[in-house]
Amino acid sequence: MRVNAWWKTWGDLTKRLFLLAASFASLVGLLAPFLLSQQDLPWWTIVILIIATSFFLLLVVMEFLDRAGRRVYVRDDRDGIRKYMHRWIEHGGRVAIWTRNMTWAENPETRNLLRTKAANRDLIVCLPEANDFARELAAAGAELCEYGAQHLESPASRFTIVFFGRNGSRVAVGREEGGTHVIEEFDPTGHPAFYLAEDLVTLVRAQSASREGR
Repeated sequence: MRVNAWWKTWGDLTKRLFLLAASFASLVGLLAPFLLSQQDLPWWTIVILIIATSFFLLLVVMEFLDRAGRRVYVRDDRDGIRKYMHRWIEHGGRVAIWTRNMTWAENPETRNLLRTKAANRDLIVCLPEANDFARELAAAGAELCEYGAQHLESPASRFTIVFFGRNGSRVAVGREEGGTHVIEEFDPTGHPAFYLAEDLVTLVRAQSASREGR
């Protein structure tokens, strides 16, 4: 299972890097006979090699950056998921959490962190129906939004937006994929998933405010 999780995280990247390396090796292979037959290399061959090497290194860096915001955990790796979520929200300013039942926050450290966020008015919790811990957070100062189990009892994706409504906001989207739990991070410039998550929170907050006003 852990091999499967590793492959889902790095397998595609490994294949892409292998193809990049193969392409670069092919170019060097084409030039090698000519280069080896020359004692003084023409300037243009040096330029080609420098350009090819630069592009190869740039593509490698870009591939790693593209994968930097992706984490894959074995489905039952609750400790790994909990640690990720704790780090994600700890220094994230105001956070909006879209969750099913907050089972990832069953440990004392994360619960205390959420209580602190709630007391600072830096916590929005969106879930189908409030449980005991959600109601506790609401009493401490969190904004609690129940969108109703009849509408979306078990959402396929869960997400958490950090620095909600401010510059530098980002979203971490979690979903089940086979026997793993995949978490991907997006910012406003990187993927429309950020705006979809932000719109969902806005709609549920408006729905909740409308119900309270009646």
